[in-house]
Amino acid sequence: MKKKKPFGCLYVLFGLLFLALFWYWQNYSLQTVRYTLSCKDLPPGFDGYRIAHVSDMHGMEFGYKNSTLVRRIQEFDPDIVVCTGDMISSHARDGQAFLNFLECLGDRYPIYMCLGNHEQIAEWTELESKSDYGYDAFIRQVREYGVHILDNQTINLEKAGDQIRIIGLTLELYHYSRRDGEYADDDLLLKTSYIEKAIGPAGNGFNLLLVHNPSYFKEYVAWGADLVLAGHMHGGVIRVPFKGGLLSPEHVFFPEYDAGLFEDGNSKMIVNRGLGNSVIQIRLFNRPELTEITLKAEP
Repeated sequence: MKKKKPFGCLYVLFGLLFLALFWYWQNYSLQTVRYTLSCKDLPPGFDGYRIAHVSDMHGMEFGYKNSTLVRRIQEFDPDIVVCTGDMISSHARDGQAFLNFLECLGDRYPIYMCLGNHEQIAEWTELESKSDYGYDAFIRQVREYGVHILDNQTINLEKAGDQIRIIGLTLELYHYSRRDGEYADDDLLLKTSYIEKAIGPAGNGFNLLLVHNPSYFKEYVAWGADLVLAGHMHGGVIRVPFKGGLLSPEHVFFPEYDAGLFEDGNSKMIVNRGLGNSVIQIRLFNRPELTEITLKAEP
């Protein structure tokens, strides 16, 4: 009687090893996504202006003290670094990853940050519990590293004698409600009037808007944003080929603004897929993302 060869077991083992490596690659290997954007109202002095964009860190690190992420940014050598929220999770126990990133990055680049829903939840939770540890300590250390936290605030950026405005818009937590028709409550959705009340009118010149939630792109455009940088969607968690991201944090299937570049007239929005995970601890065809943006002034 012939002995059975163990090829079947080897195939299974190799298959499991492949799946484990693929899962690790999808969830822990950093992908750099590059854009060159031609912008109609960009002043000539900002032609070639470079922006490194990160979002939704949620405690994730790439290399010791996020050194791999920092090295990628240094190789790009941006004019500014922007962080579009959820650099900490709502329980406020994983903020050290972002602090390590800031320490490793140093003071070579100006850093601008808007707030996400997790920062807001962490702040509210701390206020309710009257804790001396958590969100406030995290924000204090972030500021000590020189980060400009734009909580409904505006700063003028200067380059070669020209100026643009960078604005950080903080949405209320109820603005993260679902927008799909069956579940939407119109009173909970963001209106342009709210934006104007929070950060004032757009005014003249080029407006770079940092905001966590990309769902209100049309409202940002109506307000007067020329370029919107956002995150929040985690790329839809699982990216379905030819279809896009599967699920938003609000549990909306195939959200409209899941990841990548979107345009409305002369306005553009880039949605970063994020670095870490929140509720759903998995990514598929959706690697963590560092976005590198180069702005070009139209003649």
